[in-house]
Amino acid sequence: MTADEHHEHDETDLEETMTSPTSPATPTALTAETDRPALRLFCWNLWFGGEKVNLGRHKQVDVLRGQQIDLLFLQECWGDAGGRLGRTLGMTVAQQSWDNAVLAAGGVRLLGTGTAPYATAAIAQTRVGEVLAWSVHLAPQDYGPYRSAELPERPDAVFAQEGELTRDQQAQQVLAETDRILTEHGDMPVIIAGDFNVPSPVDWEGTDRPAADWPATRRLIDAGYTDAFRAVHPDPVRTPGRSWSQIHTLTDEPRDRIDFIYVRGLDVLAADHLGGAADGEDAPDDQGFVEYGGVCRHIPDHEDNEFPSDHLAVRAVVAAG
Repeated sequence: MTADEHHEHDETDLEETMTSPTSPATPTALTAETDRPALRLFCWNLWFGGEKVNLGRHKQVDVLRGQQIDLLFLQECWGDAGGRLGRTLGMTVAQQSWDNAVLAAGGVRLLGTGTAPYATAAIAQTRVGEVLAWSVHLAPQDYGPYRSAELPERPDAVFAQEGELTRDQQAQQVLAETDRILTEHGDMPVIIAGDFNVPSPVDWEGTDRPAADWPATRRLIDAGYTDAFRAVHPDPVRTPGRSWSQIHTLTDEPRDRIDFIYVRGLDVLAADHLGGAADGEDAPDDQGFVEYGGVCRHIPDHEDNEFPSDHLAVRAVVAAG
C-alpha cells in the first residue's frame, strides 16, 4: 500500500548473492491432499520492491525459495523486482508496467490491457491447462477503514470518496477486460490476486466490524469469484486474516485484510497467510496465519526484519473444478 511515485532502484543483482546470512528457515510450502492436478499460488506486495528492509531483495528470495510456487503474483515491483526474482527463481515473467507482475513456473504470455499501471494480465501454461492470471494493485488513496466510525450510518459518504470510486472503477475494468480476453482466447479459469487497498464485505459483516459493502471487492464476489482465504477460513472473527499491516501498531494504522486471491473455475483446497507479526495483537492467534520467523519489529524499527514487507503474503492451493 503506497502512493509514492515510481523510481529506479540501483542494487547489485540477486544472482551475485542469493540469500542473506541471517535468514530463518523458510516455512514449508502450502500443500493439500488431492488426487487432482493442483496449483500453488503466492500473492505478495513487495513493499517498494524490497528497499525498505536491509538486504530486502535477498530476503525476498529467502522467503520464496522452498515454496514450490506455480504462479506468483507481485505488487510494488518498482520496475525490476519481478524480473530479478524471475531470473533468480527460474520463473517466466509477465509485467505490463512498473507495479505488478505475474511469474510462472511454466510459460506465461503477457496480454495488453487498458489497466496499466494497476493491473497486469497474462495467460499462464499450467498443469491444469491455460489460466488467466491477474496481478492487481488498486488505488491506495482514501483508505476506507480510516473512516470506519462513520459506518454503517453514513456508508455513502465513505464510498463517495475519490479513492473508493477509483478502486471500484479499476475493479470494473479488470472484470471487463477479463470478459474480453475470454471471448478472444476461449474460456479458462481466472485468478485475480493482489493488494486491493480495500477490505471485503464478508469481513465487515457487523460482528467484529461495522457492516460495510465495500464496492471494489463486492464486484468480484458478485461476478462469481471465490475468495480463497475465506473459502478455507470462513469465520472473520476467529480468523481475521489482517494482512496489512502487522508491523504497524494499532495506534498507527487500523489493520485489515486487503490482500486477496480470487478464483473462478478452480476449487480452493488450502489457503493461509505467511509473514511477520511484531506483536500478539491478532496474527499469532489467527488460525490462518503462519509465522515466517526471525526478527520482526514495528515501524520505524523494522529495517532488520527477516520478512521484508509490511504486507503478509497470501498463499493458496487450487485445483481444476
